[in-house]
Amino acid sequence: MEARVREYETVLPIGYADQTGQVHRKAALRKMRGHEEALFYDSSLSAGQLVTELIRGCLVRLDGVDAVTSDLVAGLYSADRNYLVLELRRITLGDKLQVSYTCPNCAGETTVTEDLAAIAVRRLADDTRPQSIVLELEDGYEDRDGKIHRDLRLRLPRGTDEEFVSRTAEQDPLRGRDALVLRCIESFGTLRREALEGYGIRILRDLSMGDRRKIYAAIESEAPGIDFRRTVHCGRCAQDFPTVLEASGFFA
Repeated sequence: MEARVREYETVLPIGYADQTGQVHRKAALRKMRGHEEALFYDSSLSAGQLVTELIRGCLVRLDGVDAVTSDLVAGLYSADRNYLVLELRRITLGDKLQVSYTCPNCAGETTVTEDLAAIAVRRLADDTRPQSIVLELEDGYEDRDGKIHRDLRLRLPRGTDEEFVSRTAEQDPLRGRDALVLRCIESFGTLRREALEGYGIRILRDLSMGDRRKIYAAIESEAPGIDFRRTVHCGRCAQDFPTVLEASGFFA
């Protein structure tokens, strides 16, 4: 009798760097069980905490790491967390996923069967550490002294950032997204850290829509991990439109 596969090995797009700087990327997952399904009904968990506990329960091992804890999983890059959730969906429920997209042109619904195995994943080269995202904004931010700041440097978000903004994002998705970006700003022109913290998300709200979209696009296109962007053909108006596959619907 053929032995049943109980562990599924995979490689993280970025990986976990320990205190010595060594990067650990080889991981092993098991299928989700009833314990993990129950997490979706635990109202005490925010969306970020749900992802943390879901991965912690199914991440059998991360090579070179003594123990997989909630703190370790929360410290992983969001790109790795999204990738692990995708892999959990695949090994537990299969590669096919029916998704309904709403056309922005005619508001018609188009149902697509996504092949999760075919989704592109951007991985860093072995032992390569992620780089900051560097942007030059077109309009920039004008501070109280009238100085324009255009050079923006962002680090990649982690699970701790997701957990911090989750409750806000559930009530106000746009505010949650801005709060996440704000936490990831390493530098913005010559603004001091206390100014960034003092101004809060007002800095992002004061940016032009073009600059805001440039920031979001850079995070989505330049960061390692899953490429969730899709192009869907509307069956109602026959127009193609860009959209995003939402990981939150993987287990609906």
